[in-house]
Amino acid sequence: MNIYEAHKANPDIFTQLSLKDLLFCYYECPQKEQVLQLYSNHNQFTFTISGKRIIQHGDHRWELSADQGFLLKRGAFHQELTHDFSGWKVLVLYLKDNYLKNIFEEFRQYLPLNNLPEVSTEMIEEFEINDQIRNSYESLLPYFDKSKVFPDSIFEGKFKELLFSIISHPNNRHILAYINQISEDYLIPIWEVMEANYFYELSIADFAKIANRSLATFRRDFEAHYHTTPGKWLTSKRLEKAKLLLQSSDKSIGDIIFSCGFKNMSHFSRIFKERYSLYPTQYREQHR
Repeated sequence: MNIYEAHKANPDIFTQLSLKDLLFCYYECPQKEQVLQLYSNHNQFTFTISGKRIIQHGDHRWELSADQGFLLKRGAFHQELTHDFSGWKVLVLYLKDNYLKNIFEEFRQYLPLNNLPEVSTEMIEEFEINDQIRNSYESLLPYFDKSKVFPDSIFEGKFKELLFSIISHPNNRHILAYINQISEDYLIPIWEVMEANYFYELSIADFAKIANRSLATFRRDFEAHYHTTPGKWLTSKRLEKAKLLLQSSDKSIGDIIFSCGFKNMSHFSRIFKERYSLYPTQYREQHR
């Protein structure tokens, strides 16, 4: 599920504001399923107001609570309910690259840009929240009251203050480094997108959106790097991961299917047998 599109299409569920083609949402999460697979083709800053959720990307898990802020870069992830899952209120700010570049240029002369850390390839990064940052994002919440009308310039000023407070904090230099990279028109490498997200059930068009490319450009860049088609590469990569899990883990076949991005049991069993001449259960019995 593209979480950005789901939020944008359901304003009755996800209270939202738009600013210069940006989307800001403040809502109590309606999640019913234990685990949801989500992805976004835009960067998002997430602030938990109350309650908790768990997000997982690959082998890494984070608990979203009011103690930390999170930057979710373009990509896919799993969102899980905690045991005390009720009442998760969250503020999510979707920020497109062009807007981030413009804001960065506005702030550039005031930012500590010397000796920035190397930009991490991790899709999800925590950042520190102090009283100033907390006061800044909490000051945005009254603007979601639909009974009142505020000029965009006032709301944008408060948002800019929040963003500046985050990236100027000395413990958030990794976030500053990432936005600095965006300002330099950095285009994420195809291999980085694919290695970080191949085990999610995403279409080729979804991967193209995450890579910030048109579908035609994505296919061209992919084949130039991997010398095969995206579909063939994904099937092979997912089967390799499934084979390893069958050999080395106690996960059920259903959990392995979910962990490797396959659509369903019959599809997985069929292509697994085509590749390895055994059905998954037979392979596990012979190779444990």
